[in-house]
Amino acid sequence: MIPNKTNQATNKTNQVKVLLIGSFPKSTDSIKSSLEVVGCCVNTIPSLSGFEKTTQKTKFDLFISAADSSKFDTSELFELVSLVAPSTPVVGFSENPSPTSIVEFIRLGGVDFFCIPDDLSLIAERVQNILTNAHQVNKTKENAAHSLQLCNTMNEELQRISEENDSLCSDLANTHCETQKKIKQASVAAEFQTLVNQELEIDSMLRTALGYLLTRIGATNAAVYLNEGNVDWGVGAYINYDRQPDQFQTLIDTLGPIACPTIAEEESINKFVDGESFANSVGADIVDFSGSEVVTIGCDYKRRCMAVIILFRGDTKPFDQECLDTLETIQTIFGHQLGTILKIHRRAETSWPSESIDDDEWNYGKAA
Repeated sequence: MIPNKTNQATNKTNQVKVLLIGSFPKSTDSIKSSLEVVGCCVNTIPSLSGFEKTTQKTKFDLFISAADSSKFDTSELFELVSLVAPSTPVVGFSENPSPTSIVEFIRLGGVDFFCIPDDLSLIAERVQNILTNAHQVNKTKENAAHSLQLCNTMNEELQRISEENDSLCSDLANTHCETQKKIKQASVAAEFQTLVNQELEIDSMLRTALGYLLTRIGATNAAVYLNEGNVDWGVGAYINYDRQPDQFQTLIDTLGPIACPTIAEEESINKFVDGESFANSVGADIVDFSGSEVVTIGCDYKRRCMAVIILFRGDTKPFDQECLDTLETIQTIFGHQLGTILKIHRRAETSWPSESIDDDEWNYGKAA
């Protein structure tokens, strides 16, 4: 804003600074006087040779330049302004302007053009309007830049929130899946526990357990080996799904003694996608398991392996994760129930003979 005469002394720091460029004193002196009378601070240079040095020392609010100087080309002026002070408005002047020169000046970036001396009386007012417009434009640019910054900040925040939301949704979905999985396996455990608890004979318990397995994991070849002493393993039950009976019987008879000692040492369920790898690990014939998937399970009771289960079928119908989860769920229950049955049988074997003798003696005495 151009300060008025009443507050010029108190607004030196707010004075409008104008750089006047021209080599015709008659014109430049007139323009300078018109601006200084309304409180502007005007610096003058005759050509562009001192433009850069002058603008480095002082920040100007307005550039007023001759449009028909023989010492420089107008395009050179706008090139320098774009490099040194791109936001500073540029005004042209001339004593004998042509419409073409005015249009060219405006086209290059000028905001106004003074025809000297006709416009001398209007210079102060028009400069005031130019500075007001420039201030509004700069304010608009600042607001736009601030809005853009806010927009970028909001976008970044939205992106962060979106990523957090995706992560939370993923975690929630995973938690839901895990919960559903645990509920399902708890149901499996309860169902299997109820079934095998009803069986107090090993043979019937094995039949019930294998029948339940078939309903849960689908048709498969299976063999259950029971621990007979510390080193021997015998076939307790089996399922022949897709093998020749004679060949299958020979396979499970020979497989137990070589595979069970190794499997009994494993606490977790093992899955072999390549049946040949399983055969190599236990020393079996790889031909018997070529093209098959194999799952091995050791069932413990009080840290002793009571049974080994070997399941195998063609790799076109693999054991998926749900099958493995089901097998893992019933592993402990199977071993515990088997140990419980054997414990009951051992107690009966140790107590029944003496009770039988007593009964016989009682009966004999009574009969006598």
